[in-house]
Amino acid sequence: MRTRTIGFLGIALAGLLCGAPRVRAHSTGHESRTVAECERLPGTQMAGERAQCLRCVQRPVKHHYHPDYPAGERCRPDNGKP
Repeated sequence: MRTRTIGFLGIALAGLLCGAPRVRAHSTGHESRTVAECERLPGTQMAGERAQCLRCVQRPVKHHYHPDYPAGERCRPDNGKP
């Protein structure tokens, strides 16, 4: 009985360890990485969050925009992480 319990715990732990990188690296749905995703934000192309997002994602070096972060920290380098 004890061996079986330890076996189940080992399988569960292995599953968690294998799935953890996928959970950590997935898109949260809050960041915008393309112009099309920026179009969903409030404002216009000249003012508001949409304008900030467009300026961010159109930089020469790839960036993404987090509208729910504090001002000044919303535009971040796109390193493949949310």
